[in-house]
Amino acid sequence: MDAVDVVIAIAIGVSIMALGRWGVKLLATPAPAEPDPDDIVDVERPFRCSVCGMRLTVTHAQGEDVAAPRHCREEMEAV
Repeated sequence: MDAVDVVIAIAIGVSIMALGRWGVKLLATPAPAEPDPDDIVDVERPFRCSVCGMRLTVTHAQGEDVAAPRHCREEMEAV
């Protein structure tokens, strides 16, 4: 067995271990708590994606301050 084969085997083993740890951490993370129904208010805030042009209207939010959602990996613009 060459030294190159050993290095490749170690790299594959480390990659599998890292992927396994990431998967276990993902499964062990609890879901966020449900928002308090008393904190949810009706809003009418339209947004537009600057990349593809998709439009979205937020109708319910937790508080009056609505953060821009993300679409196409970019924050949407308030219309």
